[in-house]
Order: sequence, then C-alpha cells, then structure tokens
Amino acid sequence: MSWLHRLSPWSHPRTVATPGTSAPSSMDNHSEDQRLREQVLAVHGDIVDQVVQLAAGDELGMADGFELRFDLLVLFVSALLHRLHDRVAQASLSQMLWDVTFESLEESLRERGVTDLRLASRMRTLLQSATGRRNAYLAAWDRPGDPDAIRAVIARNVLNGAAISDSRIDILLACLPGSAEHLPGIARPGCGE
Repeated sequence: MSWLHRLSPWSHPRTVATPGTSAPSSMDNHSEDQRLREQVLAVHGDIVDQVVQLAAGDELGMADGFELRFDLLVLFVSALLHRLHDRVAQASLSQMLWDVTFESLEESLRERGVTDLRLASRMRTLLQSATGRRNAYLAAWDRPGDPDAIRAVIARNVLNGAAISDSRIDILLACLPGSAEHLPGIARPGCGE
C-alpha cells in the first residue's frame, strides 16, 4: 500500500451510527466512496490520455518525456481542482483526485525502475513541485480580471518560460476540461469540447 493511499480520505475507518441516530453505516460509506473513487479514476484516466496525446503530438513542439507529462498532468488536474474549489462540500472529491494523481505518479515511477529506497524522496520532491504549481494555477484563476495571470503561469510551468503570447498556451487552454458533466462538479477533459 502506497504512503499516499494510507493518507487518502477513503482509506480511513468510518464510524457506524449509534443507536437512535440516522448516520449511514460504514458499509454504506465504503460503497459510496468506492463508487466515487471509480468515477475519479475514470476522469483521471481521461486526463492521462489527454496528457499523453498532447505530449506525444507535435502541437507543443516539445520533447515528450516524464517532465512534460508531469507538468501537463498538474495543469489539467489543477483545472479540475479549481472547478471543485468553486463548489461547497467538494473537499473530499478534490482530495481524492489529488491522491489518485500521486498514486498514478508513484506507479509510473515504479514502472520506470525507481527503487523503494529512492521512491519516497522522489515522491516528496514531486509533491512539493506539484503543490507549488497547483497553488500558482489556482491563484491565477482566482484573478479573473487578469487574463494574463494564467497565461504567465502556464508559460513558466509548462513552456519553460515562454512569452505569454505563445500560441501553445492557447492550445493548452483549449484542452483544459470541458463543460460536459461526468462527476458531480467536474467534467471529462478533452480538446475542443
């Protein structure tokens, strides 16, 4: 079991209703959490597919590699987190999406041959980097009167300091999650939707 999974909100024990209360049983909570986790995994899979398509294609004119895919993944997940932050009572869903993202990164590192001895250090570094980028994206989106704010963050984080007028930023903005509902409060991603 990964260290992120142990920290995940759905892995913590649930309380059972005491006599005279109407709280759902731990079994009900577990099945609801499992259903929600399956939906989050499906959305996360769509994000990963979009990231791979963008990274492997020629649209961005950048070498496909772990770093580019990581930067794109954080951008796309941050866009969904921003949508969730706009809604009350979505904290657990937001946390679940963030945890699933890091579970997939951990799995990817393991597949690339990173040993257990180096994995914790590498994951800590990735988490710090992703958290900083996520916070920068969220802060930029929280400034709707400044359309260049998000462009500047994307230029710095994904495009290695490109100018905010770089046309690749428009490509990335067009590929952020669309508006079709898939989960409560978040949408399935896709370019041009």
